[in-house]
Amino acid sequence: MSQPDFPKQFVSLFYNKPLINQTIERIKDYFKKSERFLVIPEELKDITRKFIGDENLIIEPARKNTAPAICLCAMMLKQKYGDGIIHIMPADHIIKDRKRFIKCLQFGEIMAEKGFLITYGIAPDRPETGYGYIKIGRMIEERTGIKGFFGEGFTEKPSLAKAKLYLQTKRYLWNSGIFTYKISHLLDEMKQHIPVVYHGVGKYLEYKSRKFFEQISPISIDYGVMEKSNIICVIKSDFGWDDVGTWLAIERYFKKDTRDNIFIGNVLGLENMDSIVYTNSVPVRVFGIKGLVIVVSPKGVLVCKKEQAPDLKKLLSVYFAKRKKRRP
Repeated sequence: MSQPDFPKQFVSLFYNKPLINQTIERIKDYFKKSERFLVIPEELKDITRKFIGDENLIIEPARKNTAPAICLCAMMLKQKYGDGIIHIMPADHIIKDRKRFIKCLQFGEIMAEKGFLITYGIAPDRPETGYGYIKIGRMIEERTGIKGFFGEGFTEKPSLAKAKLYLQTKRYLWNSGIFTYKISHLLDEMKQHIPVVYHGVGKYLEYKSRKFFEQISPISIDYGVMEKSNIICVIKSDFGWDDVGTWLAIERYFKKDTRDNIFIGNVLGLENMDSIVYTNSVPVRVFGIKGLVIVVSPKGVLVCKKEQAPDLKKLLSVYFAKRKKRRP
């Protein structure tokens, strides 16, 4: 759903409000403005300001995936405020139950103080192949009906057969990508498991030279730390989470017509079936299509088969590679 210059967090498809603004509204009653920080790549600084105003920003000098970004955030906050608890959450997800979300975060804070790295797992309601999963072990603690379990391993985007099995066992939860850490515990785990990231970010902050950050290889926090650590606590959460990571997510929020189509914007069609068509700019007319996703914006046009929509990151990676080659 993201575009290179207009990522998903700025999309207003869901509840008529950009996802990044929904994220801030969700937490603003619990976290003061001085406690909220958005970690963003340098090239998105201007558009982010346009949407969220004068919220606090931490600028990544280069895109290196989530582990270096989180390390940068943790080190900067520790330098400024000392040790403490941080919550890491994507700015482009939907969470329907705000009060329950905060209750889960509060439980996460308690468990983080006890020495765990916290991730929030969502009980699956369908065999989803586009999400990562976490296997849960025995229960550690329960408070106000919320349970924390030992984590027993991560699985990235399983096959449909495995996803169906995970749904049946009830021992696998979706990985929400939301985390809670005590900064010192997180940095200790980073130093142990991904020392190149830890020292690279440290040198960047010490010498104020972006070359140290640019030399870090991209790596996710899941792969770099969470999959290797033995102090993982998975909080089983029920706050109505949705990644809305692909255009197929629209089918969970918009009503289909009698031929299983969803048309959004100035779209007219005839003899179409099982397709999603979205435009926020020019009128679109479709005739006789089946099983397609068509997206039209001022930036361009996307056409793909529905079954390939979850893999559109492959297309984006090609785009970024070509754009990088064209740079002087």
